[in-house]
Amino acid sequence: MAATILVLMEHEDAMDLVAGTLEHFGHEVIKACTFQEAMEVLRHQEVSLIVGDVHLQNGGSIFDFLRWVKGDPHMHSVPFVCFSTEPAEVPKYLKDGVRTAARALGAARYITMEHFDKAAFRAEIEWLLPQEVAGNYYANFESGT
Repeated sequence: MAATILVLMEHEDAMDLVAGTLEHFGHEVIKACTFQEAMEVLRHQEVSLIVGDVHLQNGGSIFDFLRWVKGDPHMHSVPFVCFSTEPAEVPKYLKDGVRTAARALGAARYITMEHFDKAAFRAEIEWLLPQEVAGNYYANFESGT
């Protein structure tokens, strides 16, 4: 049984990296480029995890979207990951404040990577998924591989 994961990212290259990694480990990925698309998906489909670009700015901020998700009684328990890959200079300086705000609003994780690393990304998010949908990560972890 695979997890269904919503990936919300503005930049197609970053979205393809994240989605490809999740699909590689057997998860079903639903892609959205805007808050409106993501909201529409969540109105009609249950997901196990949401990964959103922390610097997304198309009709609000990731914090507005996070607040909307966590304010909905049907979605408030869905783990939400704020993610940034290859951040520009200004976001690098702001990351501690952004991380604090994201966690205060209910994000399970705030992940930033200079360069996308599949294994590190997987290690960061797999523990957020219920064991029955986390793929074989736990089996690999327990066997030491």
